[in-house]
Amino acid sequence: MVLKFWRNFFGCQELELEQKIEVEIKMREGTTKLLAACKHQTQSLEAAKSLLTSNERMSAYLAELQRRKRLQVAKSIGCTARVCLSDLRMPLIWRDTDHFKNKGDYRRFAVFCLARIGTEMYDTSLLCPVDRSLTDLTFPDVLVFNQVSSDFTFTLEVYSHMLRDDMSMASTRKKIKNTIHNSISRTVGKKLAASLRDELNSGKIGPNFELMASARLTLDDINDGIRTHDLKLETSDIARRSGDGLPLFGHFCCRLAAQPECLIKETVSSITEGGGFASLQGFSVSLWPSRQANLDGSPPQAVVPVNRETVIKCTKSGNEILLVNEREGKEETTVLKLRNLEERELWIRHLTDHVKDHERWKGAAETNMEIYSPGSGKQNFVRSHRQGSLYDETPIIDTGRGTEYRATVQDIFGLTPSTSLSSCSSSSSPTLRERSLSVCSKPKTASRWPFSKATSHD
Repeated sequence: MVLKFWRNFFGCQELELEQKIEVEIKMREGTTKLLAACKHQTQSLEAAKSLLTSNERMSAYLAELQRRKRLQVAKSIGCTARVCLSDLRMPLIWRDTDHFKNKGDYRRFAVFCLARIGTEMYDTSLLCPVDRSLTDLTFPDVLVFNQVSSDFTFTLEVYSHMLRDDMSMASTRKKIKNTIHNSISRTVGKKLAASLRDELNSGKIGPNFELMASARLTLDDINDGIRTHDLKLETSDIARRSGDGLPLFGHFCCRLAAQPECLIKETVSSITEGGGFASLQGFSVSLWPSRQANLDGSPPQAVVPVNRETVIKCTKSGNEILLVNEREGKEETTVLKLRNLEERELWIRHLTDHVKDHERWKGAAETNMEIYSPGSGKQNFVRSHRQGSLYDETPIIDTGRGTEYRATVQDIFGLTPSTSLSSCSSSSSPTLRERSLSVCSKPKTASRWPFSKATSHD
């Protein structure tokens, strides 16, 4: 009977996957037609992003379908959870002349990420353009994965496309082709047009996003705060030599939180012997004197923890369950009296699963982490001016005013976050020393450069 149940269960699961695959096939066909008809860069980038995401989803569904067909007996996965990804940032590497003086590196990119757990996959917003004025990639998205088991693997992939149809040196080759096509004879122009058609028919239509980096996180990386993780760079040697690769630093930070369902949902509840009421939720048993007290919102008379350290015992006669916990080096035993044997067996099963779930989910079972709303951080990547730099905010001068004030690059150069440092690089602008002296010109104030042994006094 059990084997038959699981076969029917996986039959429904396989049918659902096959339907998802059919949807992705239709999405892929429609996106391909849309991509071929796109005339604007923004439309082409979004369509190419959607096509890549659809292909990745379809591959994941096919792989999961094959895996489930090979699976004979299901294993117990216990309580599932919701997993939330937010506050995703990735630092970029630029030379100081590129970022501060706003000259040198002409490359501009379109970037997005794919995040997946099992067959559930989401794409982030498309950041475009990404150039030397940005010190890091900041994705505003909040992605929530549902019904995730404790042995999950979270995969993050970074995709990038180098923009070539702008006023930079990167588009020189294409501009030369267009110029020649407009100035040479019709015969030669036809030959050149044929060669360009061959490029389009080589198998790639529209912008081509390439995998730049990836990362894999597990339950051990779950945390209620923002943490830094390693990023495996996937850029090929050819891309590195040609300079087309996105200048990633090799690390990223994010908040990856998990909330087991048994933390927020009631697992089982019953009226106990004598008219009391008991409820199992959030890895604890709450006890009330009556069902009405629970409905009225009164606080429970007692809360008994049910975690990986809890020992569950049954009496040989009667409908009692003993919950044994250790507190301050002493064992405390709570007796839960049920009305009949069926309810006792039901509670024993759920209590045992609760203890196992607490061990499975580790830190996520000990802290109730907030799961953000998926649409709360969604916004378009619109940049009307140069964004502030992490470097701009770094203190580099100890002015002797204590911890309350530390001069930064912005203070020294008299900049705001939206001001380009290239405007201060002319010969008429004050020098670094002149500006530093003007910042630290108060009487009896010492100025010390952390990278110099010399100390100057005003």
